[in-house]
Amino acid sequence: MTRRDVVLVVADATDPTADRVCAVLAARAARFFRFDTADVPQRLRLRAELGTTSWHGELVSAEDRVDLDEVGAVYVRRPRAFEPPAHLSAIECRYALGGILASLGGVRWCNMPAHSADAAYKPKQLRDFRACGLATPPTVITNDAQVVREFAEQVGVVICKPVAVGVVRTGGGTQVVYTRRVSAQELKHLTGVDYSAHLFQAYVEALFSVRLTVVGNRFFAVRIDAGSDRARIDWRSDYAALSCRVIDTPPDIRAGVAAYLKMAGLAFGAFDFGVSTEGWWAYECNAEGQVGWLEAETGIPISEAIADFLLGEHEP
Repeated sequence: MTRRDVVLVVADATDPTADRVCAVLAARAARFFRFDTADVPQRLRLRAELGTTSWHGELVSAEDRVDLDEVGAVYVRRPRAFEPPAHLSAIECRYALGGILASLGGVRWCNMPAHSADAAYKPKQLRDFRACGLATPPTVITNDAQVVREFAEQVGVVICKPVAVGVVRTGGGTQVVYTRRVSAQELKHLTGVDYSAHLFQAYVEALFSVRLTVVGNRFFAVRIDAGSDRARIDWRSDYAALSCRVIDTPPDIRAGVAAYLKMAGLAFGAFDFGVSTEGWWAYECNAEGQVGWLEAETGIPISEAIADFLLGEHEP
């Protein structure tokens, strides 16, 4: 019987989070094969034949090769788009390679792309949070300015955040879209709300924020205290103003988060919470969240935990 002891790492070739995980795997002398989907099809060769119950074949790069029967785990970390010749579509490659990998039996996924894609639907995610016992702020999604004003009358101060894409393209390049408070003056006009769907939430007067990273059944909670007005609205907007320390996760939050991950089919999730005098408020879960900066700030071993999971060494 073939040993399924190879970890397949599907990641951007320059991704630092994947680099850290691969470094841990290498330090443990674990076998792994890393490739970027941008290498497909021009720099990665695929061969797969359908057997009685599964696909058999190999992936071959300029530096290495892996037999599909040897793959025991797949780590997917923000791979880039496929890059076929300009006159061809990437769809054929995406469905071919994606379908073959999704068909591998007995494989540990962190995370399966289809599950990550489903979890990225923020309206569904917020509903699922509540179904799992996690508190979420009152929320409305609309392209109607009057609906936003009526919502603000009900809940008070509101914030606006992206429903999906946190980066927009401008004439000068790209720009990150941070969560922001909607001022009273802006509520009078709300210019551009009718251009697209927007997500508005009641503003939580948080004492501090929490980034809770979960790998399998291991929880890593980091308290984030903001030292600027910008960071208090969205801590990503001012990293220099943050201070971080490791804290414990309350039992009810652990139970709710574990239930959500099971519902969503995720082995990894980076959750953002705001903590007020009323308790923990769940904002969102990123199925491909960054971990390097948290490890650097606090020393928590998230990369080691990911490697443990991929190698089947996590706690039962």
